[in-house]
Amino acid sequence: MRFRRSSEAGQSLAETALIMPVFLLLLIALFDGGRAIFTLSTLNDTARQGARVAVVNQLTNATECDVRRPVEDKNNPHWGAIPCAVAAGATVGLQAADVQVTYAAPAGTTLVCQMTPTVAVHVGCLATVSVAVNWQPVTPLVGDYFGPIRLTSTAQMPVERVFP
Repeated sequence: MRFRRSSEAGQSLAETALIMPVFLLLLIALFDGGRAIFTLSTLNDTARQGARVAVVNQLTNATECDVRRPVEDKNNPHWGAIPCAVAAGATVGLQAADVQVTYAAPAGTTLVCQMTPTVAVHVGCLATVSVAVNWQPVTPLVGDYFGPIRLTSTAQMPVERVFP
């Protein structure tokens, strides 16, 4: 049987008190890493969803994302790239101002791919949807040193049909 000396009685308590803050900080930082990965994965899906809509519907005045209904009136569309991207990114706080939709000609082509009131895009133009949000870590020290981090994602697909 081993006996402890009285001078070692509080040693394990002192060691635990020294290690516990470091352990909790690492645990919360691990939680923050998971949140960052979730946010980036959501942004990737959001950009893809917006690009999928942008390749078949180039209307920019849509205010909702109801893909179950056909667009019967181009002045009052039920779905568009920006609102569908915002709906897909709602869990990370995506706003319409965080979504950019552009059209460009593929390299080596002479297609006109600018969206203006007089010029429409053509089949084969590349629709690019970029989304970005500011992500804030909740870990006390990490959040203080790194502050908000801008996470972005971009998806690009060729236009499949010109609408309207």
